[in-house]
Amino acid sequence: MQCTVWTTIHAQENRACIVITGLGGLPEYEENFIRWGGAIAEACGKEPGSSVYSLDGRQQKKSTILQTFDQILSSTSLRELWFFLIGHANHDGQNYKFNISGPDLTDTEIKKFISSLGGTRTYIIAATSASGILASDLSKQHRVIVTATKSRFERQPPLFMSFFIEAVASAEADTDKNGKVSLLEAFLFSDQKVASWFEEKGRIQTEHSLLDDNGQARLNGGSEDSKIGASAYGTLLAATAYLSTPPEQSYRSLEARELAAERVLIEREIADLKFRKNHIPEEDYYNHLEEFLVKLATINEKIQELEGQR
Repeated sequence: MQCTVWTTIHAQENRACIVITGLGGLPEYEENFIRWGGAIAEACGKEPGSSVYSLDGRQQKKSTILQTFDQILSSTSLRELWFFLIGHANHDGQNYKFNISGPDLTDTEIKKFISSLGGTRTYIIAATSASGILASDLSKQHRVIVTATKSRFERQPPLFMSFFIEAVASAEADTDKNGKVSLLEAFLFSDQKVASWFEEKGRIQTEHSLLDDNGQARLNGGSEDSKIGASAYGTLLAATAYLSTPPEQSYRSLEARELAAERVLIEREIADLKFRKNHIPEEDYYNHLEEFLVKLATINEKIQELEGQR
């Protein structure tokens, strides 16, 4: 089975995006990974001059992924690469391993691929457990590495990608108001939202994102340990990297836009519930899931009614 690929005109002259979703151990986990992967692949595809490679690690083995790497490397005029890992990963004390069908994809193989790109600007977003190790392993000039966790010891499935997807098309994330969201803005938005979300839930925060920029600067979210101050943000490579230009407001009425924002919150509650399925009573899980799904259906129906009236 080959990966799903779609392109825009003259894509090979500009940019490639590779989105790999992996195994989750539970169908509920994988539903989150597949939904997030589809959303980020769609965002990548909207930007002119992009080739998007979407791989489902539940079905596609390492050989297919490595073949895709070789296909991307065959482009002699590639200007930038966006590389997404969305799923579950672990570290065995020697290697980071992204869980897919068959042998896992390792940090060694990822590093070999990325290094073969030479001076191509590369943006790596590892939205997995144990991903923090990659910030150090892959750090180099012309690269930005974003990880959902701060170390290999944060092993819980992270919600970071849920907030990152929200940021890509969010006016709130566009802090410099230039009509598009940079990778830096998406990182800062997501990091802050993750922290607020755990605080509001009254739960211990199990994920702390990192950003390593150009092999010279490190942002540990809101931590005082960050190696660069906020006044220097504009000098970062991530500040001029744009995954996509947010689409024009798709809903015409204010009420529909407010409902759409509420829908995002409910979808995140569902994602979190699926990650916690094994830690709560089965009856509670299905009761909460039904409650959220009913709310979601009601919101979708109201949006359709509002937009249909115009």
